[in-house]
Amino acid sequence: MPATRPADPKRVGPYRVTGRLGAGGMGQVLLARSPGGRAVAVKIIHPALADEPNFRSRFRREVTAARAVDGAYTAAVLDADPDAPQPWLATAFLPGLSLQDAVAAHGPLPAPAARALGAGLAEALLSIHRAGVVHRDLKPANVMLTPAGPRVIDFGIARASDASALTRTGATLGTPAYMSPEQASGEPAGPAADVFSLGAVLTYALTGSGPFGGGAVHEVIYRVIHLQPDLSAIGDPGLRVLIASCLDKDPARRPDPGQLLRSLAGGAAAPPDGTHWLPPQVAHAVAQRGAEPVSRGPGRRTFLALGAGGAAVLLTAGGGTAGVLLARDDSPLRWTFDLPGDLTVRGGTMAAAGTVLAVGAERGDARTFAFDPRTGERRWEGAFSATQGSPLAVVGGTGLVCDIGGLSTALTGFDIATGRRLWSAGLSTFATAPVPVAAAGAFCLAGSDGTGSYGLFAFDAATGRQRWRYRSEMVQGNVAQAGGTCYFADQGGFLYAVDAATGGARWRRRVAERLPATTPAVAGGVVTLVAGDGSVHAFDAATGRPRWRQADAPDGGAGPPSAELGVLPPLMAGDAVYVGGQTGLTVLDARTGRQRWRFGTASAVGSAAFQEHRTPVLGRGLAFLADGQETLTALEAATGRVRWRRTVGKGFGERPMIAGNVVFHAGVDGVHGFDLVTGRPRYRLGKDDVPEDSMSSAKGLSALGSTVYCTVGSTLVCALRPPGD
Repeated sequence: MPATRPADPKRVGPYRVTGRLGAGGMGQVLLARSPGGRAVAVKIIHPALADEPNFRSRFRREVTAARAVDGAYTAAVLDADPDAPQPWLATAFLPGLSLQDAVAAHGPLPAPAARALGAGLAEALLSIHRAGVVHRDLKPANVMLTPAGPRVIDFGIARASDASALTRTGATLGTPAYMSPEQASGEPAGPAADVFSLGAVLTYALTGSGPFGGGAVHEVIYRVIHLQPDLSAIGDPGLRVLIASCLDKDPARRPDPGQLLRSLAGGAAAPPDGTHWLPPQVAHAVAQRGAEPVSRGPGRRTFLALGAGGAAVLLTAGGGTAGVLLARDDSPLRWTFDLPGDLTVRGGTMAAAGTVLAVGAERGDARTFAFDPRTGERRWEGAFSATQGSPLAVVGGTGLVCDIGGLSTALTGFDIATGRRLWSAGLSTFATAPVPVAAAGAFCLAGSDGTGSYGLFAFDAATGRQRWRYRSEMVQGNVAQAGGTCYFADQGGFLYAVDAATGGARWRRRVAERLPATTPAVAGGVVTLVAGDGSVHAFDAATGRPRWRQADAPDGGAGPPSAELGVLPPLMAGDAVYVGGQTGLTVLDARTGRQRWRFGTASAVGSAAFQEHRTPVLGRGLAFLADGQETLTALEAATGRVRWRRTVGKGFGERPMIAGNVVFHAGVDGVHGFDLVTGRPRYRLGKDDVPEDSMSSAKGLSALGSTVYCTVGSTLVCALRPPGD
């Protein structure tokens, strides 16, 4: 719990302040204790609002109404003083995790959990509206997931009497991305406005992004008032229709909370009581938060102020090593962690299973670090690492590190939650960057066991025991996995399909006399492979029957990548195959092999890093391509037409990454983020945003929800504040 600041009051009414919970346009929220020791959340209204004409009388009326709210899914209003120099209101403190933080850390909720959540929120609105209160600021941050179930907080707070009050005070009464059109227009906001906000909140819960995107306030408000919501990422048709009805521009056409409750409760897998309705990783995080003792002020950890921006260095109990740097309020960073000693980051970050992982190594000292994705607090540190990169795979709660030394790869399985080493194994691998695949509770990796035999090996994720091996010639590429089948190609020119559970052969097909380091791709019942001459081959994924062969070199006559470097794996999505090369990108029809379009460049760079840029990232009907030099291009996936281009710094052989409605690029000048559809700049992390002794170059992007993680320079692990946050 963040400590109080010097300017914070020591007491508010009868309550003793012990920490801070947050701040917003209405004021600040403090953690406090009642005379009897009960934890409460005290909201102190901003002085500028308190000076508004008629504010106190309106606040008094609304506090009276809010005290009448008595619902299973709301936080009780306990006390208030509208006549204090700074009016305040106290509600029950709810330990847990906000919906905003839960989705940011663990990803969107599955449809059954979202239905259960929606039913709880609809019942909360029924209770609030029955008391004559309109929430006016229902958003993910005001939905708490607690050990007892979801709770709506921060209701019954004063509103501006007219639009001019908002302008005069500079306060934001409501959150633009979740406001109703009538509220965003400065018109009276009735109960139907809360229904609109509920639809927006459920969109965030299901997709990790609001229905109207992010960006500057005026742009979001324009979209809320004039444009239709983007619900394309909601996979459940019933929920998509229901949410669309909540987001109707006309308040009269929106369902009321009672109708919503009947629709949602009828389709919910379980009532939203306790945490059993949540995904396991979220339920665990909520339970952990609920079990933590409520802060009584600065104790085991010491916070040192670093200036007016509000940054702080978090020192561990043992003292000595600076760890988490909590970013200032206006920083593009949410937090950073400076690796201790002489350790330097290897590879980038990996965000999985509600944890952010990074590795550091120096002169034989190799360690893996796990961080809380929300705060950056170090959860554990393990004396194992991948000297060439990050932990590479996760099965359930087990992570795997592949530490490459010459041709020998040390495999270490560890518990994601605790960092405890579970097992170790060894394998000689021959890929430039071996990437294990997770299937059937095992890690599958191609290599040799040291006896002179090559092939594909499977190791049990829980114990490290070798489950099976499938013999072949040397494999220099990586393995693709889909539908319980592993696909790989060997030097002898064969493509294999092997059962991931048993290691039994499904089929084997000759592709060429010899094959370079090549990795298959599989989707939609088709497996494709690029041969050493640049030709693309497609086979039926179930039977191995040849489908088609595209003989034209994807590089348009410039020649295929060299056998020493290997060839890029194709990318399959929908009914298209994306094939990258030295000078461009070719898109083929997955059913026929016919070329649909080609995007080329004038330069040809014979490096593996440059070639890797030629594999696009797909989203919103667009293909995003970084050329390895200084350009990020958005192409229409259907036609190849350029939608937009932006200048960025040179990269490090990494593809762009999509999080929410933003595509991110990391390179020598930091991190750029652009709106997926328009290319409008949405995010920038540069050299002025990190400590002076850190280089501004960034790499190793990963994401949980809308929060992006990366490494900066040689020692910093960073969490980036979502655009518009």
